[in-house]
Amino acid sequence: MASEEVLHSFTMPAAEAVRNTTLGALAGAGTDLQDTWTWVYTEWAGEDALFLWTVFFLITSSFFWIFNLGFNFLELTGQPAYLLKYRIQLKQKPAVVDRAVFFKCVRTVLHNQLAIGIPFHYCLLPLLLWRGGLYDRALPSLPYALFDLAMCSLAIEVGFYYTHRLLHLPYFYRKYHKIHHEWRSPISISSIYCHPFEYWLSNLLPLVAGPILMGSHFTTAMFWVMLSTASGSIAHCGYHLPLLPSNETHDYHHSQFNQIYGPLGILDTLHGTNRRFKASVHFLRHFTLTGSTPAYVLVPDKSSKDEQTVTE
Repeated sequence: MASEEVLHSFTMPAAEAVRNTTLGALAGAGTDLQDTWTWVYTEWAGEDALFLWTVFFLITSSFFWIFNLGFNFLELTGQPAYLLKYRIQLKQKPAVVDRAVFFKCVRTVLHNQLAIGIPFHYCLLPLLLWRGGLYDRALPSLPYALFDLAMCSLAIEVGFYYTHRLLHLPYFYRKYHKIHHEWRSPISISSIYCHPFEYWLSNLLPLVAGPILMGSHFTTAMFWVMLSTASGSIAHCGYHLPLLPSNETHDYHHSQFNQIYGPLGILDTLHGTNRRFKASVHFLRHFTLTGSTPAYVLVPDKSSKDEQTVTE
């Protein structure tokens, strides 16, 4: 009994200290963020909408290229060679991407960002201002921001799934979506390599649906767009890398075309558009790697007989 009391006397103050330190750090971080936002809000009073929306576009567009720098270097040089073993389509995906094909992708992406993205952003601004909440002086609380992000995730699941399935109908696929599927073994920036109509319909609209519906604060909306940008690039990079979210699902979509249409898998399960994926070895590899061993080594390919059964 005495030993339990001694242990209690040590553990309780330690736990309380950790709790107080954590809460203090979060409160301090929140105060610093609020002070920074208040300064920006005050400094640009009267011009905040136009200025901040310009900043929003510049930051989120620049983030796309900055986030993809490492992937681009790997795709153009094959270095560091140590990472090549993490290619999902090991036989189909080249170690080094053809430069002409790569820069064709760059030109298409830049065209979408500038010719479609800029007008879209500024046409969207009045709607966001009407919806309210975007430029509030007070930052949202952490629980409220997390709730907004959860709702944005559901909104993009619905919006992207159904627009994506629409683009796979024969007419829309031939006219628009086929461009995106030129990349059967995709690279990171091919996430927005697509026809301008597709970029508007299936990339931008589902992305902003959540912030519009929720009346999200500017900071929450910007974080959401950057999070989605990173997720889309990882989904298309073609590498199942340690500690990154598994991208086996969307890579499987690019190799098989008619499986896995949504980002979360909720509607794929509801509509049965992931049955072949779930019956394949790629589903067994659909987990986050925590070690250095590639997923295809941890979960080897099935026999040709098994694969034939899956295909059928």
